Amino acid sequence: MNWDLSKLILEGQSSPVSSAVVLQWLDLVYSRIDRERRPPKFSSLSEELRSLLLFMDAVGTCGPVLDAFEASLTALPSLALAVTVGGGGAEGAGGNAAGGAPGGADGAGGGGGGGGEAPPPAHIELMLCDHIYYLVDGGLGSMSIPSGARFEMVKAQEFAPYNAYFRDAVAAALEGWLYLAGWLQLVALVRRLVQFYKGQLISTLIGVIANRTAAVFTRRVLECLPREVLVEGFLTGCMNDPAVGQVTIAGSSKLHVNLTSPETAAWFVKERGAQIEGDSPIQVDALQVGDRRLPMRVRLGGLSLSAQQEEIGQVLRQLDAE
Repeated sequence: MNWDLSKLILEGQSSPVSSAVVLQWLDLVYSRIDRERRPPKFSSLSEELRSLLLFMDAVGTCGPVLDAFEASLTALPSLALAVTVGGGGAEGAGGNAAGGAPGGADGAGGGGGGGGEAPPPAHIELMLCDHIYYLVDGGLGSMSIPSGARFEMVKAQEFAPYNAYFRDAVAAALEGWLYLAGWLQLVALVRRLVQFYKGQLISTLIGVIANRTAAVFTRRVLECLPREVLVEGFLTGCMNDPAVGQVTIAGSSKLHVNLTSPETAAWFVKERGAQIEGDSPIQVDALQVGDRRLPMRVRLGGLSLSAQQEEIGQVLRQLDAE
């Protein structure tokens, strides 16, 4: 059987699929039966990876091959989100946020142009696991989990041309990959991306996706999300409504908390499970320890985490059985 790929143009691209993409696909498929062939390796959610996934979809790659490739990809602890930002706006990795097929390159939220000559685009990779990123003092920083070690990724002087557009660029890249992963029903990759979004909320107003939820979860992303991810999210929201059972800490209280999550422990540079005491006077909506501060909300009642997981599992199993 001969394939004529000279006229196959992937969604969002203007020229026929490259021979490099086809060769990567052949290596991926035949590596399952030929020890001499090695599947392609990727360390980040890059444009090259996006092209391969689109080609796999276009030629109807069988489920087991796609599943195995997704498993190898999401098994990488160092898998990163590739973000491209120019001094005149954001560039996404997966499509036009207004709709259309998953291959577009318009992104999800430009930053707007400015006068003068724009600096060259900057390419920055954000680890999807075990890192929280933030903008502070004009630069880009990261915090490692669980150690809490903080690093200056890009100094303020170098970051200045991109600072105003960086959050839009991160949102565009995340939105594009959520859409593509949802379109292809790559559930594990969708979960990894959603978990990255959740983790970045720890750093609140200085985070890299602060006030960008609508730019990340666009209509097309929500329409393509795997059913189980949507059901889990809806049920988790029902079980953890912050307005139900909410209480506040009395301002005069002496507050001790156990840092049970790796993210909060890292933020306060403590071991997971460590107990800390908030500075006096205690604030009703935040925990302050030295120069480290996080918003705080307290809710009483409801199901334990294990009980929530069990009940969500029951609902998903019920759906699968119908």
